[in-house]
Amino acid sequence: MSKIIHSMIRVQDLNHSLKFYAECFGLHPAHRLDFPSFSLVYLRNAENDAEIELTWNKDRTEPYTHGDGYGHIGVCVPDVATDRARLLALGYSPLDIKEFKADDGSLIARYFFIQDPDGYKVEVLERHGHYQ
Repeated sequence: MSKIIHSMIRVQDLNHSLKFYAECFGLHPAHRLDFPSFSLVYLRNAENDAEIELTWNKDRTEPYTHGDGYGHIGVCVPDVATDRARLLALGYSPLDIKEFKADDGSLIARYFFIQDPDGYKVEVLERHGHYQ
């Protein structure tokens, strides 16, 4: 069984977005990953298991439109290989399994994407580390 764990949106001004979500909804950073060209900040509060992931692409200078501002919904499952095989057997077309690793080679995430009938992306992550 899967559960929704986060929904990602792209933001142009990370500090402005952090202030907005904190002030309006009491959502604060629970986890943050900073890379040279982008940052991922996961927001939640005590009321939620699910998070909003803010993605800040540091070199972006123009505002996002609604068309390219939306990212994906994230769900997690016990084993991505098993779940991907199940989806293939049902006739769906999940993309290949990928791994996201830290500089030291340790696993951050194992995942694949699939699109819903309207083309919205869903990220299916293996339960590991932050992604539970």
